[in-house]
Amino acid sequence: MQLTHLINHKTLNMTKRKTVQWLLWILLIGLIAAFSAIYFAFNMPRRNLANENSVYLLSAKQLISDFRNDETIATKKYLDKAITVTGEIKSIRNLDNHSIVFSLEDAMEGVSCTIDSADIVTYASKLVHYKTGSRGTFKGRCSGMLMDIQVINCVPVQGN
Repeated sequence: MQLTHLINHKTLNMTKRKTVQWLLWILLIGLIAAFSAIYFAFNMPRRNLANENSVYLLSAKQLISDFRNDETIATKKYLDKAITVTGEIKSIRNLDNHSIVFSLEDAMEGVSCTIDSADIVTYASKLVHYKTGSRGTFKGRCSGMLMDIQVINCVPVQGN
């Protein structure tokens, strides 16, 4: 009777050990998948808006008006779309991450066009022409409205 008890106990321990091993393998695979997803999400290439056609060409005043009239409809219309916006540059700010923000039409509640730090050198020859009070045209991706309308990944457009 003791021999049968030892055999059953040994079989039970082996079953537990196999279960723990399987759970550890599943956990390891899950961790690898999670870290891979995070890595690829943060290292995805950005959209190259310089080579993309704009879905909408409009003035900053029209864009502001659309968002003020009905933010929900404007968000559905413009969100994540490539747009080209033209307006008077009210302010130019350098951010801590070395990006540049051009505020069009209203420095507080206008359109903020952000040029990423990686693109500043590429477009430096065009950017020197943009001054406070001048007209600016930018192509970028609309990311919605906070206090102002956010247009990100901008590139300056010729022919202002």
